[in-house]
Amino acid sequence: MSRARRDAAVWAARRLDAQRRDEAAFETWKTSDPAHPGAFEQVWEVSQDPALIEALKLSEQRRAAPRRPAWPLATVAAGLAACVLALTLAWPRLELMTVTPLLLETSPGQHRDVTLADGSRLTLDGATRLEVRLARHQREVRLDRGEAFFDVAHDARRPFTVRAPEGSARVLGTAFDLERVQGRLELSVHRGRVRLAPVGLIHRTADLTVGQRAFAKEGRLSVIRTFDPAADDWRSGWLETEGLTLDRLVERLNRTSPKPIVIGDPALGRQRVAGRFRLDDPDALVRNLALMHGFTVRQSAEGLVLAR
Repeated sequence: MSRARRDAAVWAARRLDAQRRDEAAFETWKTSDPAHPGAFEQVWEVSQDPALIEALKLSEQRRAAPRRPAWPLATVAAGLAACVLALTLAWPRLELMTVTPLLLETSPGQHRDVTLADGSRLTLDGATRLEVRLARHQREVRLDRGEAFFDVAHDARRPFTVRAPEGSARVLGTAFDLERVQGRLELSVHRGRVRLAPVGLIHRTADLTVGQRAFAKEGRLSVIRTFDPAADDWRSGWLETEGLTLDRLVERLNRTSPKPIVIGDPALGRQRVAGRFRLDDPDALVRNLALMHGFTVRQSAEGLVLAR
């Protein structure tokens, strides 16, 4: 890590601690080298992480509580300890921010296999977008949309975390599938053990093993269900369900379909369907479902519209 970034981390910690701010000295440091402003902006962005801010608020509240008078040296030591704590909490995020992300993206109907620099292998479903950062002490993926299968190379020194707005999945080395759909993050473990954590500072986590599946939504975890990890899945063109809603199935099909599929009736979208479906011909699939469940399919400028 460069000297500029190390100094920037120290100044960020000082600015987060109201008792140790020194605006004049900070401005002097920032203007003393052209690299300083950019380094500070990177570090400061990470320092605004909600979890770090909450931790610092708790620290300030504890320091503000009535107590016996302390020697000046003890007060200084407490302030330095708070800075060290802030840097310790923020350091993994700071390190990741110095890494240029690798953007991986697919269009509807496209599958993509990628081998990362650490040896991990990813398979992206259609209409999927994610960013990968591999740092010295941490590996992180941000899943923006879609679904991907992760075969993670084991490295006990570098945890591998996949994050999404709904939560995160954290492993050392394993194989699992992660899908973002309708505001939920669904994890299916094919090998090893994966910890699923919903978004939020205080939450219940779950450690899933081979053949277990669960999802995180709105800060909570679902019950853990089982599945057959040896069965065919979307990677081989199949989808097997135990009764998902039609709107969720359509969202899944739109990652495969070359033309959009739209549900014109919200009530129809809540209808549940179950079975084993081929994903390579979404048009034929929705027309067959229409015959089975009593709805219509019409072609429009928008694509295929499903209605009562």
